[in-house]
Amino acid sequence: MSDTKAMTRAGETVGKAVGSGWRSARHNAKRAGVAGAEATSRAAQAADRKLTERGFAPRQVAEAIAEGAEVARQEVAKTTRRARKKLGKTAKQTRKDLAKAAKQARKDAARSKTSKRARKSAKQAKADAKALKAQFKTEAKALRSRAAEALANEPKPKRRWPKVVLFAIIAGGIAYVVRSKAAERQEAVPEPRRDAPAEPETQKPDAAANGQLNGQTQKSSAKN
Repeated sequence: MSDTKAMTRAGETVGKAVGSGWRSARHNAKRAGVAGAEATSRAAQAADRKLTERGFAPRQVAEAIAEGAEVARQEVAKTTRRARKKLGKTAKQTRKDLAKAAKQARKDAARSKTSKRARKSAKQAKADAKALKAQFKTEAKALRSRAAEALANEPKPKRRWPKVVLFAIIAGGIAYVVRSKAAERQEAVPEPRRDAPAEPETQKPDAAANGQLNGQTQKSSAKN
């Protein structure tokens, strides 16, 4: 209960303080308004007095102020129209410049992308060529090693030409000997004799002729 009462009293105190604050604020505002009006009245009276002293009537001052305001309004309107036209031209030129800049920026971006792609493609092609070269070297080395192994494992051909030449020489020698023996046999076989009268004197020359024939045969065989 004591807490509730304390809170209630605190609320009442705050409400009173707020109310008194609002009342004092309104009173001060009213006083300020009255003081401002009085100050304005005094300023107007002082201005009228000064204008009267200089020979100007308040009506003339009002008309002059009105004319000046009209001239100023017209000048402001003209200036505003000129400013709007100039601003429109400037905005149009600015839009053109922005469009050109955007177009050029797009072209530059496309060129940069194309150049980047070209550089990337060239780099990739160079890497592929390098890889192919390394692969070719590896395959060539493997082929050389395989060829060397095949040549090492291949049996060496035997030299048969000397044997063939030897056989040819032997065959030629045999044929020569056979022909020589055949010729000797043909020469050794005597021709058949015909029946003729016995002539002792003529037999001697025949024997001598036979002896000469045998000697020639022996010489020819010795030469061969």
